Formats: sequence, structure tokens, C-alpha cells
Amino acid sequence: MAKDNRIWIYGKHAVRAAVLNKARHIFRVIVLPQNRDFFTDCSIKVDVVDKNYFSSLFGKDVIHQGCAAQVMPLDEFFLEDLPDDDRPIVFLDQVTDPQNVGSILRASAVFGAKAVVLPEAHAPEVTAVIAKVASGALETVPLIKVKNLVQSLKFLKKSGYWCLGLDERGDKKIGEMDLSGKFVLIIGSEGQGMRRLTRENCDFLVQLPSVGKFTTLNAAQAATISLYEILRQKGSNN
Repeated sequence: MAKDNRIWIYGKHAVRAAVLNKARHIFRVIVLPQNRDFFTDCSIKVDVVDKNYFSSLFGKDVIHQGCAAQVMPLDEFFLEDLPDDDRPIVFLDQVTDPQNVGSILRASAVFGAKAVVLPEAHAPEVTAVIAKVASGALETVPLIKVKNLVQSLKFLKKSGYWCLGLDERGDKKIGEMDLSGKFVLIIGSEGQGMRRLTRENCDFLVQLPSVGKFTTLNAAQAATISLYEILRQKGSNN
């Protein structure tokens, strides 16, 4: 018997983006009565249910916003499938918090990164939490899992990318770098940072500017600031 991979996602923006994504297979959409008109412009059947039904699926503490969809996971995406342009690619080294991954997907959509890449062995499953926090970006920014992060970095280097690692001991501030080329932005975990081999394969190690002794940001905050700076420089050079 074939494995049933169907999952539930929730949140207004996450569900609407999934419904509008032609690559996403939708089995069912459910809404609370007050959201019955949220999908009137979409050619999809919507089932109106009550709060108890939502609670039976997700529990009482989940903030589902009265919208959910049962879907198939998106088809697997590969580095080789990415277009050859100068938009940055984000690599996450042992960033395992789904909230962080979802936020980084959202920042990637806003600031123009073309993919988020994680190692298979140190990555969260794609769940409703990631979809909701990403607020629709899961449908537009490829989330790629690779067997070996370092080998994937080497593959991209051969394709003309520079590897830019975020490190609080970096040689330069990120704003001091010329970011007009093709870059992979590498973010390590909040506690451990990048692993040794990942760090050694970076062409540049940069830090974020800060004031005072408190310099700690979570992975999503660091990625957001860095992606903004890359876009700012590319925009000023166009």
C-alpha cells in the first residue's frame, strides 16, 4: 500500500497561497463561518466547519486563524533546478527550529532569495508550523534538502557563487562587503553557529553591526538583516 503523505497546513495566508499554487495538490479546505468568503475568487470547494472541528484536528492552543487545508507535500526541488541568476541562496547549517525556518522562508520571499537549503540530517520536517510562519512563502521559495551541505557549497562555488558565512568573529561587517555578485548566505544555529567544515568552506566570514555587548540574534533575525543588505546593495547597483 502506498504511503499517505497528506498533511494539514493552517493560517489564512499559508492556505490561500497553497490554494493558488498550481504545483500544490489540495485535498480539502476547511474554514470557520466568518471566513467562508475568503476563497470566493478561487476555484475550490470550501467546507465550513465549527471551532470544535478545528480543535479536534489541531488542539485548542493552535492559532489556525479559522483556515486549514489538507495537502500533499510539494515535489522535491534540487539545486540543479534553480535558475542561473544573481539572487542569493540561503544555506542553513543545523537550524532546526521550525519557527526560524518559516521566518527565513518569509524573509527570503520578501528580499528576493531564490531558495533555502538545509541538510537532510539536521532539518525540521515541513509542517504546518513552518507553513504558517512562512505566511505563504513556502509556496514560492523552494525549500531544498541536501545530503551533504559542504558538497553542495562546493557545487555552487563551481557555478560562480561566493560563500558568505555569518559569524560574530567575522573579519568584516556585512555592509563593508561588495555583494553585487552571486552569493550563498550561510546561517548557523543560534547556539553553535556553523560547523567546522561549513565554516572552512566559506570564502568570507562577516558579522552584523551591533551596539554594546549584547550581540546575539536568532537565525531568522540574522538572515533577515543579511538578505536586506544584499538586496540594498544589488538595488543600488542596478
